[in-house]
Amino acid sequence: MHQSIQAFYDRKYTQGSEIPRTSKIFTIDCVPDDTPLDILDVGCGSGSNSLALAAKGHKVRGVDISEQGIARYCSHGFDGHVVDLESGIDYPDGTFDLTFCSEVIEHMASPDVLAGEMFRVLKPGGRLVLSTPNSAFWLYRALGLLGFTVSELQHPKHFQFFSRRSLLKLLKTAGFRPLELTGRNMYLIVPALPGPLDGLLPKLGFTREVRFRTGKHFWHLSHKASFYNALFADCLIMVMEKPRVA
Repeated sequence: MHQSIQAFYDRKYTQGSEIPRTSKIFTIDCVPDDTPLDILDVGCGSGSNSLALAAKGHKVRGVDISEQGIARYCSHGFDGHVVDLESGIDYPDGTFDLTFCSEVIEHMASPDVLAGEMFRVLKPGGRLVLSTPNSAFWLYRALGLLGFTVSELQHPKHFQFFSRRSLLKLLKTAGFRPLELTGRNMYLIVPALPGPLDGLLPKLGFTREVRFRTGKHFWHLSHKASFYNALFADCLIMVMEKPRVA
């Protein structure tokens, strides 16, 4: 399984890079910029998130399963390592001030192992900033009435399907304490159709985005919010802390 997953992401980074999303911008915004931090970008890919974090003044290192992704990552001047996250993170205990993990944990066969490793490599008082799709999002619930499952609707390499409750339980079990629970609340979705809507929707506050599975565009009315995430967030964002005293 390890080799097939690695080959999948190698093809991805050979053909392109990460798809920009407002959810990733919202997640990066959760990383403080008042003091330089030593950050580990978990599932760093080709480095788009690390570039944004470095622009905030932080020292960033990355780990990813893809050799092609890490090659492109290192070409930006970052220190990156090819790592099978299912087997652990190759850094000593208490190395980092912050671990950043954006839409990665849902790709794990053993998310509890990854959560424990991110806890381990953090210094006491360090933070985890993590995002993942919300499988209890209202649209998935509605499409479930029509016979669709979330595995049909999300990325083809998602192996875990989290709700706000189950994600929080996983991270608390690993030892983390919640600091901030937010998400990208998405209230309205409109398919991209040729015509006057393409010019009107941006003026109404809609954002255009592409789906990984289909490559098709859609429009959404959304914003970062701390309330009603269990139902309205398509992407959950959590800031967690490693307690200073166990």
